[in-house]
Amino acid sequence: MAVLVVHEPGDWFAESLASLAMQDYPNLRVVAFLSGSTESAIGDQIRTALPSALVRQVEANPGFGPVANQAMRVVEGTDGFFLFLHDDVALQRDAVTSLVEEAFRSNAAVVGPKLVEWDAPTVLQHVGLDADRTGRLVDVVDPGERDQEQHDAVRDTFALPSACLLVRNDIFRTLGGFSPSIPFFGEELEFCWRVHLLGARVLVNPSAVARHRGAFAARMFLPSADARAARHRVRTVLSCVSLSQMPVVVVRLLLQSLAELVIGVFSGSARNALVGLRAVAAIPVDLSAIVARRRTIAPFRRVPSREVTALQLRSTAQLAAFARHRRALREQQTSETPSLRPVATSGSRTTVLLALSLLALVIVGSRQLIWGEVSPVGQFVAFARDDVSMRDLVRQYLSGWSFGGFGAPTASPTALGALAIAGVVAVGRFSGLLTFVVVGSFFVAAVGTWRLSGAIGDARVRLLAATLYAASPVGILAVRDGRRDALIIWALLPWILDFARRIAGLDRDPLDAVRESSVRPTGARRSQLAASLLFVVSAMFAFAPVSAAVVAMVAVALLVAAFFASSPWRANAWLVVSLALSLLGAFTLNVPWAVQLIGAEWWRALVGAGHPATGASLADVLSLGVDNSVLRWIVVFAYVPVVLMALVAPRARNAWALRSFALVALPVALRLAHERGLITVPFVEPLALAAPIALGAALAAAIAFSGFLAGRTRALEWRQLFATVSVAAALISLSPIAVSILDGRWSQPPPTLSQLLTQLPDDSAGDYSVVTLGDPRLLSMWSRPVDAVPGLAYGIASDGAPTLVTQLASERTLMNDALDRALQVAMTGESLRAGRLLAPLGVRFVVVPLRDGTLHARR
Repeated sequence: MAVLVVHEPGDWFAESLASLAMQDYPNLRVVAFLSGSTESAIGDQIRTALPSALVRQVEANPGFGPVANQAMRVVEGTDGFFLFLHDDVALQRDAVTSLVEEAFRSNAAVVGPKLVEWDAPTVLQHVGLDADRTGRLVDVVDPGERDQEQHDAVRDTFALPSACLLVRNDIFRTLGGFSPSIPFFGEELEFCWRVHLLGARVLVNPSAVARHRGAFAARMFLPSADARAARHRVRTVLSCVSLSQMPVVVVRLLLQSLAELVIGVFSGSARNALVGLRAVAAIPVDLSAIVARRRTIAPFRRVPSREVTALQLRSTAQLAAFARHRRALREQQTSETPSLRPVATSGSRTTVLLALSLLALVIVGSRQLIWGEVSPVGQFVAFARDDVSMRDLVRQYLSGWSFGGFGAPTASPTALGALAIAGVVAVGRFSGLLTFVVVGSFFVAAVGTWRLSGAIGDARVRLLAATLYAASPVGILAVRDGRRDALIIWALLPWILDFARRIAGLDRDPLDAVRESSVRPTGARRSQLAASLLFVVSAMFAFAPVSAAVVAMVAVALLVAAFFASSPWRANAWLVVSLALSLLGAFTLNVPWAVQLIGAEWWRALVGAGHPATGASLADVLSLGVDNSVLRWIVVFAYVPVVLMALVAPRARNAWALRSFALVALPVALRLAHERGLITVPFVEPLALAAPIALGAALAAAIAFSGFLAGRTRALEWRQLFATVSVAAALISLSPIAVSILDGRWSQPPPTLSQLLTQLPDDSAGDYSVVTLGDPRLLSMWSRPVDAVPGLAYGIASDGAPTLVTQLASERTLMNDALDRALQVAMTGESLRAGRLLAPLGVRFVVVPLRDGTLHARR
């Protein structure tokens, strides 16, 4: 009985019907199931081509498996075979006969033919499917491989495509048919796995040949198709493996998904790799369905699990596919006949090795942080006290009381609620969470730059940009000096700019057009990008409010560059407006806490006491805070491509060259204006301001490298000479990182002020406050300036050591006014009994830091 499942076929359907009518097998009967949306004329077409065929209409479209299962109700008895067919399969004249003969000869339960391309019968499509321990299927043939009878031996296989399956009637009924919970994507894996559990054989018989179109995505749109396939695969694996194998398989699923995600980031397929991790994360949700399915399958487990495992690949399906893909590429280069399908080119081996080297470099440089812990230096303080649980954090967040400073009856910071969620993921280990944030920032920054530089060049160009940005002094100095705000901004800024440019439709033009083009996304894709941008900006604003000032400055820089860039004005407008709207959305999502930022002191709430002017020179600003007298001049080499590319970058790349120049020029100009006394308001800390500078320098180097690669096939010209010089200068600027990785903790200093504060007594004798008074750069909490003494600021921590809450802006209260008066009296010498003024405020200790290991000058 041939079971034909039909869904809105095309003109080619006549060939499929004709191939069934031409079969030389004498006892072939046909039953066709039409989906609900299929026109009734298709049924008449089937009756005309196959007069004896039985045609049944199915309501809606429940999927191939559930529809095919209805054949058990139409056919009585357990003798014979079912031949399940897609409506886009055309069989050779003797295909059914060959399949049935092999089923009898080999005593097989399932037999499948050799599938070839519909429009090119000499090109193989499938000759059986292999599977690894995690259920990933891989073709035996290479993409575009020609049929030269190299796969014509009958062999056992783990799975067969559901496009054409000959199944014994009794076996199909014993197993209950295809899984009713898998309408599409994965029905062949689940069914064949159960056949193996039964102890039956699954064979491929290449002497039976069928042409298959296989263009499912073009015929039917299913949202999140990859996610569905991954979820069905994970559920199939956990339903079919033995209970003793379950722990190992779950761990393997998780590790393999994480490895795929890391590789996918560097190969440009992170989105596809992410669906596997999401499917693993959904195991708790699917647990009840998995348990129920295991109970259904339990009676069919008639062979030991090791026999089924022996049929699977020992390695992963990805490694097998990669090896076959590389072999196909080599054969394609020497083949006289082009492949039917274009084989996607992957990054060169050198690119992959360099990406792995970058990964190893970060791990080596952070080895002491990973195996030990992050030193409590600067703003790297505990997110919460050790005796605080996630429930306590949630209670504090919902209490309507702000615990920063002296406390106030206002909303708690949004970061407190986010920290409670993150604490669940970190199992309450806030020190480990801090290490994860610090070390993970390097990877987040590199991946974000990789994505952003996709608008400039290929994988090689993206890798150079990611390397330059990850190895820039900004991230290293932020870890060394404990500048958490600067580290967060540095890690997330490339993602923000990448989402904004994707919303604007700015992508790389492979034709290198004269003018940058823009194709803006629409529908769900645009909403996804907007939501991603809003989420990143909101999260960054919640933990580092000063980031709002940096994002606003970046938007202004891009606006200035838009007047000179050769880009459509709409694209530039979307680029700037998306950043501006993201700031507005971030403020809205952080309500009600963000409401206290509205007022006369809104700027101080963002930057605190600010960074004092130190008289830094242009060289000091360009060196991004590197204090070594030799290395600081090496860092300046990074600006060579910024200047040269802004002057000579050709065609569409000129737009990004100007944007890179603006990202560097505006922060440098603002910093110099502050150092010269032209800006008198509290200023953003230099490392936070240096993040767009480092990003602009990395993008400019990527532009230069893209020009260098493009000009290798042409005669040497002056533009290529400038590009070569720029790339060389950018590579030289990487030298300082070699010094920073030696100690394995990015040169973090020995015990500092934050660590000493943890030695203060606990609150057994009652709650108290600690006032830290000194240079704002030495304070590990949010600080207010002391008006009586310029350059002096104070911060307040409750019960000793500071936490995350003390680093966010707190509302000014009458107690702050009293503290200001007490400090003014003490600083001006009006009274020697300042302690008497501080005692009613609950201040037990006044800490006056003179020097921190992160700075090299006494303050």
